[in-house]
Amino acid sequence: MGKTYSTGLIVSPAEIQHNMAMFVAMAKLLRAVEHPSSFDWRSIEGEDFTTPIRDQGKCSSSVAFATIALMESMIKIANQDPKLQPDLSEAYLFPRGGGKCESGAQFGRMLTAAESGVCDELCCPYAGDWKPCPDFKSRLTAITFSETIFSPEQAKAHIASTGPLMSGMAVYADFFEHDGGIYSQDYGNFVGNHAILIVGYDEGEDCWIGKNSWGLTWGEGGWFRIKQGECGIGSAFPFYSAAIGLSPVLAFPPSPDIAAPIDGTLYVTMTRAGERDVILLVNNREIGALTLGETLTAGEFKRGDTIQFDLVGIAHKNVCFPSGWRIWTLRMDGGKYEFRVLERDKR
Repeated sequence: MGKTYSTGLIVSPAEIQHNMAMFVAMAKLLRAVEHPSSFDWRSIEGEDFTTPIRDQGKCSSSVAFATIALMESMIKIANQDPKLQPDLSEAYLFPRGGGKCESGAQFGRMLTAAESGVCDELCCPYAGDWKPCPDFKSRLTAITFSETIFSPEQAKAHIASTGPLMSGMAVYADFFEHDGGIYSQDYGNFVGNHAILIVGYDEGEDCWIGKNSWGLTWGEGGWFRIKQGECGIGSAFPFYSAAIGLSPVLAFPPSPDIAAPIDGTLYVTMTRAGERDVILLVNNREIGALTLGETLTAGEFKRGDTIQFDLVGIAHKNVCFPSGWRIWTLRMDGGKYEFRVLERDKR
């Protein structure tokens, strides 16, 4: 055997059996889901909403790398800015998610840790001693992980409408030697389970498009295509989605409706109106009614403040500001109202 790589996804046989049963059950319950025949977040009208390939090295930290890859892509998608280059710290997340280099980590604990926030790579570099910088608490980016998907068709619909998905796969020895084309397991012993990011699919080629964490020299420049149904993707390992904030993230194309610039003042503009009046509240304090095309100054805000939209005659919707840079798109009343929230910490 030639070069080998570290994996690091811990999953019990009982959990895999449960996952397989869930996939079978969902296949019986779900109707056909509409989605494009192919999709790839690396090329959306010529723009790339993924981040560069990383290398986990000899540490069994694939779960942290896949989680960070998902977070970074969702930041770019939510901001609708492919030029952003978020670089979050796997070294910060991995031990906080219960990870150990010699054994790996579980999806559940890593996702929970990511919900508490991850600092940037400069603050806690992977090549360093894994100790974060003194001001790491002010540099955290937190993402809410929203859904576990037990359906390949639902996964494709989610990828095409919202963003990439994290998943797992069984690795066999021949996967180490994969250097291009569509992978299908052919020979070699089972090596271990591995966490990856699914950034797209191609039904014409019958494959998933994945981002790995084994550096640029492996696969197709660190990326890979794998035949659908191979290695447990979509049958033994579910798909995990991520959302920024507390409301759905739209891939395209909301215009900015609500923006909080760096000085901490919140300005609100309604650019798409519905059939009901909308009242803006900050920390349960009524600011005023939103009028189409007019800007309302909500005043100063700080981390943890709650922005509330009260549709007259309908239960209100809340958005709570955590730390870091955020954009959320909030749909209300059947999509008749659309708001986009941008919040950046004072630095």
